[in-house]
Amino acid sequence: MKFRKGKPKTGGRRLGVSNKFTGAFKEAVQIVYNRLGGHDAFLAWARKNRTEYYRIAARLIPGEMQEGHGEEDVMISIRNIFPPADPLVIEGTPERDM
Repeated sequence: MKFRKGKPKTGGRRLGVSNKFTGAFKEAVQIVYNRLGGHDAFLAWARKNRTEYYRIAARLIPGEMQEGHGEEDVMISIRNIFPPADPLVIEGTPERDM
């Protein structure tokens, strides 16, 4: 039967429900992420690989924002989420106040 405009949806998944594979894969990624050290391990990796981290983060911005659709300007603010590194303390030298 040919699609007719205005005909209600019948059959299939309900709107907004992801398929089983997508849900299972997301759960597997979350389990692996936690076993690899979770947020702390990810932060340590991001500190060493800032360029790659920002490349990944940029891919998570919705396509509509990346392509500049719409009539209004969009401003994205990026805050430095990395706290300053611990000062290097060399044995036998006094610590300086920072």
